Amino acid sequence: MTETWVIDDSSLVPVSSATVVRGLRSRINCGHLETWMTSSFGRSLAFVTNNERAMVMLFEEEGPLGDNRPTVQ
Repeated sequence: MTETWVIDDSSLVPVSSATVVRGLRSRINCGHLETWMTSSFGRSLAFVTNNERAMVMLFEEEGPLGDNRPTVQ
């Protein structure tokens, strides 16, 4: 089975690698500096930027509290 990814606050339709790059650029241009994606295997991927640098975090599974997403401020 191939792993697919969706942008969490967008459509539930999986995005291709080409689409996600365009989507990230569009979100950043609109001021959305944090983007979360969820995979069909249950993993989470976060992109966080300040327009000069970016950080990417991959979470393999949910944490003990049921939510693996840290608060980014």
